Formats: sequence, C-alpha cells, structure tokens
Amino acid sequence: MDIEHNIRLTSSELGSLWSAYMNNSMSYCMLFYFKAKTQDSEIKSILEFALEIADTVLKNITAIYEKEGHAIPVAFSVNEDVNLNAPALYSDTFHLKFVHNMAKHGMTSYSASFAGSTRDDVRELFSKCLDLDRELYNKSLDLVLEKGLYNRAAPIPIPEKAEFIQKQRYLTGWLGDRRPMNAVEIIHFYNNMERNAIGKALLLGFAQTAGLQKVRNYMVRGANIASKVVELLAKILNKENISQTPTLESEVLQSTTPPFSDKLIMFQVSLLSGASLGYYGVAIGTVSRRDLGAKFLRITLEAAQYAEDGANILIEHGWMEKPPASIDNIEIAKTKKQN
Repeated sequence: MDIEHNIRLTSSELGSLWSAYMNNSMSYCMLFYFKAKTQDSEIKSILEFALEIADTVLKNITAIYEKEGHAIPVAFSVNEDVNLNAPALYSDTFHLKFVHNMAKHGMTSYSASFAGSTRDDVRELFSKCLDLDRELYNKSLDLVLEKGLYNRAAPIPIPEKAEFIQKQRYLTGWLGDRRPMNAVEIIHFYNNMERNAIGKALLLGFAQTAGLQKVRNYMVRGANIASKVVELLAKILNKENISQTPTLESEVLQSTTPPFSDKLIMFQVSLLSGASLGYYGVAIGTVSRRDLGAKFLRITLEAAQYAEDGANILIEHGWMEKPPASIDNIEIAKTKKQN
C-alpha cells in the first residue's frame, strides 16, 4: 500500500481533491452560520452532522496534501467569511432543505470523483465521502418527510407489460398530438424545478445582504432566472397534470445584514451554476420529446452566460482561486532568458 501511495496524483485526482476541498470549505462556513441560527433541535442535529462531514473531508484532503507537498488552498474560513452576529437570513425549514439538496449534489460529485480516481488512498477518501453523504441524504430526507416538507412528483400508472416504441412520432412534440411525458422526462423536469426553487430562495437572501452593488445585481438576476426556470418547467408539468410548483421564497427572512462575504456567496452561486449546467446537459441527452429537449437547451444557454458573468466578477475582484493546472512548456521555452 505504501508503494501505491508513492504514485503521483493524476490530474483527475488533483482536480477532484481541489474541488472537494473548496466546496467543503465553503459549505462548512454556511453550515456553521445556519447551525448558530437554527432553533429546531432536530434540524440542528442534521446541521451538526453535515458540519462533521465537511470537517472530516477537509482534514482527510489536508493529510493527502501535506504528504504530497501540495499547497493548501486559501478557500474560506468562519473568521474571514462569516458574520455570526448577523441575524438569521433563512428559516429553519430552508436550512433543512438546503442540507438535503447539498447532499444530493455531493453524491453526484463524489461518485464522479471516485470513478475518476485510481490511487487507493484517494479512492478510499471519496468512497468514505460517498458513504457519509448518503447517510446525510437519508437522515435529512427522513426529517423532511417527518415534517411534511417533501414535495412529491405526482405518481404515474404502473406499466402492466413491456412495450417497444413503434413510430418516429414518439420523438416529436412541435406540432400535432403530443404523447404524454415519460417517467425519465418527468424526473428531469421535476428535479430541475425543485433545484431552481431552492436556488431562487438562496439567491434572494444573498441579494438583500450582499455588500457590493454589482454582486447584489448579480444575485437578483440569478433569482429572476431561477424563477423563470421554475415557471417554465411547472407550466409544462401542469399541462400534463403531474405536479405542483415547489416554492421557498417565504423561507427568506427580512435581515439585510450580510452573514457571508461577497467572495463566499459568489463562489456558492458559481458552484450551483456549474452543477446546473451539468444537470441540464444530462436532461438534453436523455429527454426524448424534441420540444422538451429544446426547453432545456434554452435554459442551458442562459445559465451558461450567467455562469460566465459570475466567473468574471470573481476574477475582477481577485476572488477566484486557481485550481491545479498543467505546465505550458511552449510558453516556458518562449520566455526563458538567454544565459
């Protein structure tokens, strides 16, 4: 095993470790604040468990970094990026919903990181991350269900026999009779609608507390985009008599005191924007009805522009930390000084 650990980290492993460190550093700060403002003891217990997970992941990645002589990212800290004196910005219900959604994102991310790793200590780390995140998902879901806060997509009939598609019109949707949405399409619509509902509430809170006007404007723009996505997807689902629209705007409280640094909230929104692009891409690749795929394509284009504009704000203010990168040998050769 020691020989295995002496193998150099691959670019995939370096990228996954760096992303996990940055994301957990940011999450730890947000969870620390949420826990301090939560009144419900059951929800506070979930937040404490989520904090323990983030702390464990950060320590395990730091151990690998120190062994490899890898620089420790600056990332985020409670002292620098959190104002614990700020009043509560969100309700306890939102805190629970946020953690549950975070666990979903984490399982997706850690699965990809595990699959892209080869060194045994890195695989062990991401395998443990998956186990912990799955436990967080189950605990948070149980509590969401217990409190009657879960928005279930409407059930559809159970197939009584297997069938094959016989005609090309199964793929159409622009003109004429449209077939009902299938289960795969429904889950993409519903999950993306729910994610955007949570994102909208998060952005509304950020918009009313961000320090810089440019950042506040960016948050308002993001909340409007999320609102449009929810309305668009809900409209289509309602036509199919499938679901009701999840809303969380009422869980944003009236405080205007910033609980987080602008750097942290911009990073959080950048993270969510990137994840959304991935979810939309999967939807485009799996939705069969052409008109439904076109909806996701339209959403993706606007989300991509929003993500790019956010990256520009991060760079402009010196908030975007550089991930590990390869060496540009040609550029080194060009700039090498003559002896």
